[in-house]
Amino acid sequence: MGVSRRCVAMGCGVLPGLLPSWRIFMGRDRVLLCTLVLDLIVPEIQEDGLVKVDMGQPVLKAANVPTKLASNKNDAVVKSELVVDGVTWNVTCVSMGNPHCVTFGTKGGEDLQVDALNLAQIGPKFEHHDAFPARTNTEFVQVYSPSHLKMRAWERGSGATLACGTGACATVVAAVLEGRATRKCTVDLPGGPLDIEWREEDNQVYMTGPAEVVFYGSVPL
Repeated sequence: MGVSRRCVAMGCGVLPGLLPSWRIFMGRDRVLLCTLVLDLIVPEIQEDGLVKVDMGQPVLKAANVPTKLASNKNDAVVKSELVVDGVTWNVTCVSMGNPHCVTFGTKGGEDLQVDALNLAQIGPKFEHHDAFPARTNTEFVQVYSPSHLKMRAWERGSGATLACGTGACATVVAAVLEGRATRKCTVDLPGGPLDIEWREEDNQVYMTGPAEVVFYGSVPL
């Protein structure tokens, strides 16, 4: 969802008029308002060519993520214990319009070294865990500093991916809730870094990252 929003913004910016079924407005400030079926996205193509997207507010209430894990911080699930294949992991649950389970490691274990994980083995066990009635995306996170995180994602229905915009947003929200990071972080993913900001004043999450035209084409219908 997050990556596609940046691509939509860049596509609309360089190929105006090719998506007539969308309501697209682009002004001199290079801000686009794209009305989708389910929500309104507000991406901005910045002067440096990066695309900034308002990703909305995180949903933290356990029942709305959704997760069956009991809330332990107001209505949220923060650094809660989840047993996966006999191992207890500490997890924080966040929805960015889709469910995310974010973990920084196992209970009492050392900090994660995400490149050492066998995502193909552990990812499906999180995704299909009984604690997540709609299944879940899972982010495994390594903390370099309070403003620099590294993440590997196992996406619901897709598996290991090079990037996950909503996952990067959920990662920073979880890191803030667990006291591991500031509200403005760089998140390293296999496909490249994203800058994420969870603003305290409006509770909105903003994602900034690249989008590039790979090819042009047409499909006869």
